[in-house]
Amino acid sequence: METQPTPVTIPAIKTKQTAGNNAVGQQGGSGKGGSGGNSANQGIGQSQTSNQNAQCVSGGNVADSCNNTSTQNQANSGNNAAAQSGGSGKGGNSANQGIGQSQTSNQNAQCVAGGSLSNSCSNTSTQNQANSGNNAAGQQWRKR
Repeated sequence: METQPTPVTIPAIKTKQTAGNNAVGQQGGSGKGGSGGNSANQGIGQSQTSNQNAQCVSGGNVADSCNNTSTQNQANSGNNAAAQSGGSGKGGNSANQGIGQSQTSNQNAQCVAGGSLSNSCSNTSTQNQANSGNNAAGQQWRKR
């Protein structure tokens, strides 16, 4: 009587959601030497990594085994906003803003069988990135 291996499926499901707001408001003065101004660096960053390995070895069938499934979702519904009002003098406003999303999926499946390999050693990766938030900067500088 031949013993069948137990099917092996390796799932990875990752979800990241950002719904908060990232905001800054600045008002500059005249500063030393008349060089007043504002500087803002803002960012919303999301990163996901999935590493999967599967190995199946059998003298018989390895049907429905050693399958890697990776599902990654990133959603950002928050806002990234900067408002700046500069002072007098040579200074101005500087704003660096970004919304970054990154996903990586590394999958490896190896199967060796003396019999059937049907529905085995499959790698499936589904990745989704959604950004419904706003990325805005408003700047005002006045020279006297």
